Amino acid sequence: MRRRSRKPGLLSRVPEKPWPDGLIHHGARWLLLLASASGLVVMYPTDPGVGIGRHRAGTVAARDIIAEVDFQVPKDSAELRREREEAEAAVIPTFTFQDNARDSSLSALAGFFARVDSAGTSDGVAGISAVLAESSIDAPAEQIQILADRGRMTTLRNQALSAVRELTPDGVMSPNAAYALATDSIRVVRGGSASVVARSSVLSGREFYDRALAGREPGAESGLLRQILARYLSPSLVPDTRRTERDRSLARNAVPIVEARVLDGEAIVRANQQVGEAELRKLDAYRDRLRAEEISVDSSNVVGNLGGFVLNTLLLAVFGVLLFFFRPEIYSSFRAVAAIAGIFAIYFVSGLLVTGLDVPAAAMPIVFVAVSISILWGGRLALLATLVLCSLTVVQEPFEAVQLFVILLAGGSAAALSVRTLRRLAQTWVFIAVTAGAFALVILGFLLRGADFTFLPTLAWALGSTIAGTFMAIGFVPVFEWVTGLTTEQTLIGWADANRPLLRRMAVEAPGTFAHTMQAANLAEAGAGAIGANALLCRAGVYYHDVGKIERPGYFIENQQGGNPHDRLDPRESAAVVRGHVTDGVRLARRERVPEVLLDFIREHHGDQTIGFFLRRAREQAKAQGLEPPDAADFRYPGPRPRSRETAIAMLADSTESAARVLADPTEERLEVLIDGIFEGKARQGQLDDCALTFKDVTVLKRRFLRFLLGSYHRRISYPETRRITAGDADDRKLGADDRRSDPPDAQARVPDDAAQQGDGR
Repeated sequence: MRRRSRKPGLLSRVPEKPWPDGLIHHGARWLLLLASASGLVVMYPTDPGVGIGRHRAGTVAARDIIAEVDFQVPKDSAELRREREEAEAAVIPTFTFQDNARDSSLSALAGFFARVDSAGTSDGVAGISAVLAESSIDAPAEQIQILADRGRMTTLRNQALSAVRELTPDGVMSPNAAYALATDSIRVVRGGSASVVARSSVLSGREFYDRALAGREPGAESGLLRQILARYLSPSLVPDTRRTERDRSLARNAVPIVEARVLDGEAIVRANQQVGEAELRKLDAYRDRLRAEEISVDSSNVVGNLGGFVLNTLLLAVFGVLLFFFRPEIYSSFRAVAAIAGIFAIYFVSGLLVTGLDVPAAAMPIVFVAVSISILWGGRLALLATLVLCSLTVVQEPFEAVQLFVILLAGGSAAALSVRTLRRLAQTWVFIAVTAGAFALVILGFLLRGADFTFLPTLAWALGSTIAGTFMAIGFVPVFEWVTGLTTEQTLIGWADANRPLLRRMAVEAPGTFAHTMQAANLAEAGAGAIGANALLCRAGVYYHDVGKIERPGYFIENQQGGNPHDRLDPRESAAVVRGHVTDGVRLARRERVPEVLLDFIREHHGDQTIGFFLRRAREQAKAQGLEPPDAADFRYPGPRPRSRETAIAMLADSTESAARVLADPTEERLEVLIDGIFEGKARQGQLDDCALTFKDVTVLKRRFLRFLLGSYHRRISYPETRRITAGDADDRKLGADDRRSDPPDAQARVPDDAAQQGDGR
């Protein structure tokens, strides 16, 4: 954005000395900051909350503490853990009865003994040892001899099979499952039905082995039988761990987590009553409940509001310090600072409406702030303002929620970064769609994480706030421009419309000037874009730079179709007419309410350079008549010199385009010489001393101007039937190097005769 050319007041002037200028300059901003922080406290005061006080076990309460809300008192964590462990331990474990377990065990035992018998018959002891090793049975030689004896082996096999048949019908558990049991009952699921049986009615693996060996003398044969049964017995009761864990989880969750419920109006602690551990737990639960209801505890209006004032001041100070260091041109303008404070104030006043209507806080008009500041000062400052404003919002009591901070930050950031697309009114809905999409994504993200608000109503209010905030910001643009003295791009777009009355009048009354203006504007816009200057400002400004010529169009060569009226005028009179197109242009533009930032282009596009052609003619006449040389001040433009990169580009584009028009043979070399001469002449006269153009900018501008002019004034074929019209004296069209060196900048790179008589510095 560009500030209008107005003399800054005391509050917007860079202080020349610390006292009193510095105090007034910075003090006014601090007063505005403190007033804004205080205003927020007034709009959103701190709730005094509920007084509970601090108590310790064994002390006596000084007063009654009566509950103002219903709440539940949670159990002590250690007690709750103990009760849950007891509930889990009391759960009856579930086992699934495997009907095929006994047959599987019998089949496995029969197969084992069959392999032993076959191996003993074919390979003797060695074969039996191999079968035992294959079955993972570690048997000493004495036990191998038992199996080698067919009779003893048969007896052993019968005992094993008999034990499985007789002892397994009611079920056998594995030793590990039995060891983990902590109850005297189990649930057995058999054939689709479940029944609870006594633990003693079923056997563990160890109990099965003990009963199978009951009455037998300890020895090698008993030990071998135990190993064989342990290897091939399949437990028929298999733990159902999933169902058991589910039952334990249900039992654990079924344990009440509260030990008491206190009703609204019920006494928590009575005056003069001793406070014990139970009362302390009630008081802690009461505090938690109040805070969950967003009711402050043990605070006061004075202390709470002081805390709010401190927070507001700190956050606003962060924004102010960032302006001071990184956007000093905004900080130095009190009008700009006041405008930002006003935008913030509109936002928070709208927040009162949001809280009053009890609608979702996502309806806060953060988009209004982002769009307004982005239009005035750009997306980066709007993004910073959005971040600070979101922080300010969530430290106010009605909006204390991290979710709201993220939602507003997402929507405001999307608005700040995408508002640059608002070059035409039709693009507004594209911008609104982008911002609404950001709101929708972040709201959906919170819902997926289990947030307790509903999607559609929240999004609807955010969308409504986006639409209202966008159009409200666009509607406030003229007000903001008036307050800050800025001219926004949206306004420049309107003034860059060639159908504006003043420009249409130029097109009709001074068509040559209008044609030059359009081409010079294109050239200036291209140059500004190449060096990162404001291309739109350049185009709009150049549109109006020569508007004063419509008062006397015939006195400027581009509009002349017959004779030249300057041939009949004194050089001073001619210079006054030419110089007058600047003052006339300012007067006409002001009558049409053209922004001040565009008037700078009218004032500065010739700077304070001399009108060289008429000055030389006046000097020649004075010399011929023996008079004193004329005063150069009578032949000088009123100025000032260009004070910005944009007006400097306009000066260079104006002179370059005018001079290029009279080149009969616009080759690249001739155009390059022309551009170098014009740029060097302006620099030699000091016309570029007051602007921020760098040497690099000048180099880039030369290259960009050359490319543009090559495309605009390229050579064309001379057709036989028009050659007699287009042919001319090459000597008359040739640029003289000596003339470019000796002539003042306004006459450089021009055709010496007709083009010089334009007398307007081109």
